[in-house]
Amino acid sequence: MDNFLEIQRPYLAQGLIRIRHNGKLNYIRTTDVMLLESDTNYTHIHLSSGKKLVSSRNLSLFEYMLKDTQLFIRPNRGQVVNIDYLTNTAIEKSTKELQLTNGKSIRISRRKGKTLSNRS
Repeated sequence: MDNFLEIQRPYLAQGLIRIRHNGKLNYIRTTDVMLLESDTNYTHIHLSSGKKLVSSRNLSLFEYMLKDTQLFIRPNRGQVVNIDYLTNTAIEKSTKELQLTNGKSIRISRRKGKTLSNRS
C-alpha cells in the first residue's frame, strides 16, 4: 500500500492519478473521476466522459489517496463520489440518496447520512 501511495504522490500533486488498465498506464485527472465503485478487491472508476476503468486496488486505498483533494465523499461502503458531479442531494427520513449528473442514484448509508447532512 505504501509503495502505491508513494508512486501516486507526484501525480496527485499535478491533479492526476496513474492507473494500470488492460496492461497500459493511464493518467487520469482527479477532476474527471465521477465515481469509484468497489468490486471485492477491484475498483471500477467511472469517468465524466462515460469511460470505465478497472483497477486491481481496493476502494479504501483510493479513498485514502484522494482524501486531501476535498472533492470526494464516501456515502456508503461500496462507493466514493466526486461532489462536483452531484446534481441533487436528498437526505430525508425516507430517502437518502445522491443524484449524479449522469443520472445514476447513489444510496447514502444510515451512518453516513448524518455526516453528509452536517457537511452540506
